[in-house]
Amino acid sequence: MDIFVTIGVKLIISFFGLWIITFITGRKTLSQLTPLDFLSSLILSEIVGNTIYDDEVKIWHLLFALFIWTALSFLFEKVTTHFVEFGNMAEGRTVLLIDDGKVNQDLMEKYDIEFTQLLFMLRQQNIFSLSEVKYALLETNGSLSVMRKSEDEQSSTFSVTVIDKGRVLEESMRGRSMNKEQIQKRVMEQGYKYIEDVAYAEFKEDGTLYIIPKNKL
Repeated sequence: MDIFVTIGVKLIISFFGLWIITFITGRKTLSQLTPLDFLSSLILSEIVGNTIYDDEVKIWHLLFALFIWTALSFLFEKVTTHFVEFGNMAEGRTVLLIDDGKVNQDLMEKYDIEFTQLLFMLRQQNIFSLSEVKYALLETNGSLSVMRKSEDEQSSTFSVTVIDKGRVLEESMRGRSMNKEQIQKRVMEQGYKYIEDVAYAEFKEDGTLYIIPKNKL
């Protein structure tokens, strides 16, 4: 009977302890969690989980662990807030993937982001063409913040990826196939001698081909 009482007390302490930690360190939704927040949550769950059913771990051990973790979390939160450079190092910085309509291919490569991933995140915001985007920022939690071009700068049309990293994709999207020779002809008409010179291209519904050239070394 004593073991059930001990487990019950530990569970109650853990419940209120986690609630207090969340209240002190700041409440965030899952979409706002940074990698550091996620790692911290995992470690905290391990601390609580490993102490509840371990007879050798006393209640005061659990209280001590929660107190230390709360103090560390609170201190770390204050340090990252007051010291910007340390905060950037610990939680990362926002990455400008598209700047004034130009895709930063170096940053995409650095953060291991493919055009297919970028297009997927854009489609989640009802944007179906890179040509519609003026600015795109990869946030520290992995989400994408986007500013569209003005209506004068872009036309909202459906598009299909036809070139990715210098390779022609005859069927990048099921249900919509493209002719390889036609794509090559369109590329050359826009002044590109080789397909390999194109980092990304999409064929738009209005018949135009939107091209992003590869970076020149």
